[in-house]
Amino acid sequence: MSSQLIRGIVKQVQSGDSVIIRGQPKNGPPPEKQVFFSNIIAPKLARRGGQGSEGTSADTKDEPFAFETREFLRKKLVGKEVTFRNDYQTTSGRDYGVVFIGKDTTGENISESLISEGLAEVRRAGAKQTDSELQIRLGALEDAAKAAGKGKWAANEAEKHVRNIVWNVENPRNFVDSLHNKPVDAIVEHIRDGCTLRLLLLPNHQYITLMLSGIKSPMFRRDAAKDGGKETPEPFAEEAKYFVESRLLQRDVKVILEGVSNQNFLGTVQHPVMK
Repeated sequence: MSSQLIRGIVKQVQSGDSVIIRGQPKNGPPPEKQVFFSNIIAPKLARRGGQGSEGTSADTKDEPFAFETREFLRKKLVGKEVTFRNDYQTTSGRDYGVVFIGKDTTGENISESLISEGLAEVRRAGAKQTDSELQIRLGALEDAAKAAGKGKWAANEAEKHVRNIVWNVENPRNFVDSLHNKPVDAIVEHIRDGCTLRLLLLPNHQYITLMLSGIKSPMFRRDAAKDGGKETPEPFAEEAKYFVESRLLQRDVKVILEGVSNQNFLGTVQHPVMK
């Protein structure tokens, strides 16, 4: 059976082996799909613990080189046109295959690039043999990366490549005052709505929720008593969210923190495309 090709724009890098691809907008925000890279294993990013249906979970740390792998993909793929070759789908509905930069499969093979840089390894146990030539090529690239000591194969480097993440900034008011309105480098990690963003501040890896100063956007209302707490968008909430996502999500920005509202920050985002 021939592989299906899916073309679109990379909206977001979820991890070192998964991205979200969106289509072109027509009369509203476009459809999107999460896809997974077949036959490679990438280091896992840290996860915030919390209260879920199965109880309380603890925070986890990055596996070594997890953030470098995510950043390699983010800088290479976000906002770019790609082609995804869908090789197979699991019983749970996950689509696995290969991502190529550009309009067809002649572009850069992202799985090969990850293996070449020592940022992922080849999955051998349980690997799907959908493309035996690619599997052989990935194995040769991994051997070369190991021999060169690249990425995760570098000797005695693992602990140097694990972030010390700050999930909550203590005393937000003092933190804002200490910056004296100076711009701070950040990555936009999530868009809640048209005026509320989740940011990763650099270089200290502090996560904050930012509400844009001076504006109010249509929101997504959650009614716990109806539809299992399903969110209902106010008029134009989805359009406003997409407007901001398509310009800022997982982009490098500068943020000026101007105030605090409870544990959230108020401020202004500077982005070269928006000037």
